Amino acid sequence: MNIEKTGKTCIEKKYKGFEKPVDKIKRWKRNIRFIFQRVKYGYCDSDVWSIDYWFLMVMPGMLKQLKDTTHSYPDFCGNTSHALFGTGKSDDVDNAGMKKWDDILSEMIFLLNESNEDTCTKKNKYEEDYHKAYQEFREKYGKHGQKLRTEDEIAREKQEGLYRLYHPGDVPEYKEIEDRYFEESRKLDQYRDECKDRAIDMFKEWFWDLWD
Repeated sequence: MNIEKTGKTCIEKKYKGFEKPVDKIKRWKRNIRFIFQRVKYGYCDSDVWSIDYWFLMVMPGMLKQLKDTTHSYPDFCGNTSHALFGTGKSDDVDNAGMKKWDDILSEMIFLLNESNEDTCTKKNKYEEDYHKAYQEFREKYGKHGQKLRTEDEIAREKQEGLYRLYHPGDVPEYKEIEDRYFEESRKLDQYRDECKDRAIDMFKEWFWDLWD
């Protein structure tokens, strides 16, 4: 059976734009180190730098492979840890057990994917309008709104070296869309956090059954 694996690569890819030969060599060296660490320890430095992202990228794929290939299910009504499919119990019990375990794993996968901003099914409905407004703001007022600076702010910058960064919401014509965008972002963050909490609760409940 060919299993399509998903997860998080440890290979650092080339960033946008031109890459100097010396930077390319450094990147290759880092990748060699990361690969060696993955093989020897099971994780590498780049995984440690973002354990939360690593978990959300890797765990759904592992659970999906377990769901698609498992030969057993938790013995929901018995005294043993796991029950092998087709080894003693009736077909009805086996089928019901496998179906229940499949549903549990599917829910865990769904919740973890929903916890990840990259794979979440819910998106910010104001994102396109906000980015359009942000681009207009930059074209009119500069990348950080430099053209909005007052004479007092310019004088303070020269004297103290402090710079004010303007945002689209500082301009009346863009304030409404920025407020809507960030309010929607807050709701999405809350939704993803709730999905994460539910997934972790399921991990706590079924942790010792995640094997085949």
